[in-house]
Amino acid sequence: MPKVTVVMPSLNVRRFIRPCMESVLKQSLEDIEILAVDAGSTDGTLEILEEYAAGDDRLRIIYSDKRSYGHQVNLGIESARSEYIGIVETDDIIAEDMYEILYRKAVEDDLEYVKCGFSCFVETDSGLRWYQKGGMCVADQSTVGKVISPASMPELAIQDYYLWAGIYRRSLLEDIRLSETPGAAFQDIGFIYQVLSRAVRAVYLDDDLYYYRQTRANSSSSKKGFRYLIDEYTNLSRFLSGKSDDWVHAYYARMFRQTVGRFERMAVNGEYWTEVEDDIKILQGKLKQAESEKQFSLERLSEDNRRTYYKLQENASAIFFDAYAALAPKMEKVQALLNNIGHKKTVIFGCGNYGKFTHVLLEYHIPGQMCAFCDNDESLWNIEVQGIKVVSPEEAAQTYPEAKYVTANLRGWSGIHQQLLKLGIKEEQIYRYQPDIDIRLLSV
Repeated sequence: MPKVTVVMPSLNVRRFIRPCMESVLKQSLEDIEILAVDAGSTDGTLEILEEYAAGDDRLRIIYSDKRSYGHQVNLGIESARSEYIGIVETDDIIAEDMYEILYRKAVEDDLEYVKCGFSCFVETDSGLRWYQKGGMCVADQSTVGKVISPASMPELAIQDYYLWAGIYRRSLLEDIRLSETPGAAFQDIGFIYQVLSRAVRAVYLDDDLYYYRQTRANSSSSKKGFRYLIDEYTNLSRFLSGKSDDWVHAYYARMFRQTVGRFERMAVNGEYWTEVEDDIKILQGKLKQAESEKQFSLERLSEDNRRTYYKLQENASAIFFDAYAALAPKMEKVQALLNNIGHKKTVIFGCGNYGKFTHVLLEYHIPGQMCAFCDNDESLWNIEVQGIKVVSPEEAAQTYPEAKYVTANLRGWSGIHQQLLKLGIKEEQIYRYQPDIDIRLLSV
């Protein structure tokens, strides 16, 4: 019997399926079974899966007759033969030792589930990636690495939103399934809530072992998010019977936080969606009723969250405008940078964290413009950073005299500016950019 079953639901992810599948097939824990559950891909995804299956007998393809992420995961759970089950979304990637680390901990401490931290990443069309810490599934750092009892910790339901960041004992999931509504949004809400409210032995690790892909914001699909929330929380409500007051509060607190998250998604898209206001009113009503019936306790919320809740009830659009106001200056700086560069080749002065982020930003928005890094650190000369050569400022000025020079430094700009002028670079060729390292700027 394999140690871990990896369930991989897929639908038209041809662009991403190979790096995802390679990361699973190369797991240091070799004794796994892999169930690719495809829902009728038409873009070549299925053929790639069949190619991999022909070369590795650990991989089995299950054909789903329903285009529902929840249904696909459920098929995988029902077909699993191992002691533990993990889920990998087929546009993501995982660390090569993810399942070895999680399985070893699960066995060592006799756990019903174990979860890790994760990073988010964006990938440009040329394959350049930017990773940023995504978070953990538990807020209390003092519990990290320790065996806890989730069933006695309803606050976890307001923290742990991530189905894919761990492995679950198969016996725990015997009568727990995902919602099988069409599509692939929020169908794990009920699953996670049930797992948390039943498990009595679990561990959260701080290792970032899962890498969650961020894609360009799509307003047409994002607008459906409010309706998906209504559907999934309505489905989950049938499990509230018999739950303690703490777990009922956690249900509504989670609904509230995910509703607010939709407004933040609006802000990334840059427009307020008037067409979803009816759905917003339904969610407002559910929360208001729960508050009046003492099922949702505002006293348990932080002061900031209480203020946000009052905004939601009194003037919901204000949440969007607050989020947009915080993000807009960062986006305006990016647009000013892109406008200044235009179609000219670009050299970035500085290849530290800010320079590297600026490179990814340029490659994401105007691919192919970057020709070199330059830096005053001699130890960096002639090496490659993110596939781009690092040269001395003198060599850059000689080789790329007509290029735009972007100084991606928070300090020392005046000296760098004078240095470039002395090397013959004209004032209008030099642009000072102080990056806001925010992964959302790579998805707008």
